[in-house]
Amino acid sequence: MIMPMELAHLPYKKGRSFEDYVGLRGLERLGKQKWRRAVKDIVIRLKAALVADYVVLGGGNAKKLRQLPDGVRLGDNAHAFIGGRRLWEESAT
Repeated sequence: MIMPMELAHLPYKKGRSFEDYVGLRGLERLGKQKWRRAVKDIVIRLKAALVADYVVLGGGNAKKLRQLPDGVRLGDNAHAFIGGRRLWEESAT
């Protein structure tokens, strides 16, 4: 069974969700500097909570990030689909 997880809808601060801070509305409301800090904070929190080895950020606004936390890099959203498909392919052994 695969269960989609809408982690962006989790509560974050001041009655708002992660999405409200790191999405386009958050960028417009906070401005670039505060938005970048929010993205960094949320990525660090989710990386720790999910015990991820690394994180790949995608989406149009990801390019607006100047510095990325350790273990984080930018990627294309298409790679998520390719990686997901590879999880279900049988190994060629």
